[in-house]
Amino acid sequence: MSFFWLFLFSYLFEKDSILEKAENAGFFYKNAEISESAECKASVDNLCIEHNGRKYSVKRHGSFSAETKITDKSVHLTINPDNDYISYFLYIQTDKTVHKVQITKKELHLEENALNIVRLQITGTGTGGPEILWSRKFKDTKLPNFSENFDNSLNLLRKSFKIKPIAKDPSLKETALSSLEKVKNEGLKHYSSKDGSIRHTGIRKQILGENLFAAKNETEAWKMLVSSPSHLYNLINPQFKHYFYAIEKEKDEILGAVIFSE
Repeated sequence: MSFFWLFLFSYLFEKDSILEKAENAGFFYKNAEISESAECKASVDNLCIEHNGRKYSVKRHGSFSAETKITDKSVHLTINPDNDYISYFLYIQTDKTVHKVQITKKELHLEENALNIVRLQITGTGTGGPEILWSRKFKDTKLPNFSENFDNSLNLLRKSFKIKPIAKDPSLKETALSSLEKVKNEGLKHYSSKDGSIRHTGIRKQILGENLFAAKNETEAWKMLVSSPSHLYNLINPQFKHYFYAIEKEKDEILGAVIFSE
């Protein structure tokens, strides 16, 4: 791996921590520009965050925006789309599951199980595939921690949601390694102009899913996956019966790809 990608993944770790602090301060945008700034000035679209003794400016990237109005029984969500994305999906994480809904209008009113909502997340589909644009946590929830290895952790997680175990499938290995190679060369993209997506690997599966990650270690990677509704959706999706997990260590970092199928 080149120095550029090692630098990029180290930056991603810091970025995730900074964005987590920003979200706790009411800045819910994940698609953001982060720059170190000694004289950071806060505004409507710009937040100042201190992290590891340094000051950072966190600025919303692009024109996408989202607003929420919350009552005791409902959540009203208003979005303003960005032309850089061809479709949007809303992930609704509750105490019992994660729902995935395609957004087809600017106003959404969530009433069913509103009091049970743990987190909302919006992804936009761009040239590199789906990207997380916005995320808001409504309450804390405790999910199973990383336990021994990924395989054991995954099935403990599914058990906690009362979902049947999932089996490792060697026939998905080639596709997983292909996705891992893409992460090494291009970063966390689900689609590239050169190699396409997992559908272009020649795999013959009707239902497919993919989780990609870069982290300091497997425990940190697990935390990142289960903290993101769009990634958690794949992990506990009852339609997925098989998977393969590919991981590679690069000095102090690990890169990974998880492929799911029916």
